[in-house]
Amino acid sequence: MAGIRIAVVGMGKIARDQHLPSIAGNAEFELVASVSPRDPGVEGVVNFRSLEALLAEGPAIDAIALCTPPQVRYSLATMALEKRLHVFLEKPPGATLAEVDALEA
Repeated sequence: MAGIRIAVVGMGKIARDQHLPSIAGNAEFELVASVSPRDPGVEGVVNFRSLEALLAEGPAIDAIALCTPPQVRYSLATMALEKRLHVFLEKPPGATLAEVDALEA
């Protein structure tokens, strides 16, 4: 279908109001998974309770959009980058500048 397979991690208001419509509105992207321990996700799209579960059991993905609170982004971004995935960080991109610098490196 699309060229870039995306998973959205964190299914709160920003994800639902901004990210999901933007992904759906661009034919170059395909939402293939979501991650949320509490939200059931998007109808017709597989949802995982953790990023670890998605990476271990989920469909192939090219990128993730991290729509989580900044305090947990660093560990999730690190995990995704170690798997050589593209990572979109919602703003602010981290809880501290040191975290952002480490991710950039």
